[in-house]
Amino acid sequence: MADWRKTAKAFALADGHISEKEVKILRESIFEDGKVSKSEAEFLKELKAEAKTAVKSLDLLIEECEKQISK
Repeated sequence: MADWRKTAKAFALADGHISEKEVKILRESIFEDGKVSKSEAEFLKELKAEAKTAVKSLDLLIEECEKQISK
């Protein structure tokens, strides 16, 4: 199977912009099991760094994930 990070990044960054719809999908996927892993939070940071532009809700999602990890 393909590396999930590469595949997800390819979809999310196809147009260079992280949209509200993409953040919604990411949020649902990350919080689906009720916990946030360090790997998931790092993935979001990588996405933001590689995107040309992103909506503010991506920043909010990253903050939420970091708070969950530090609990």
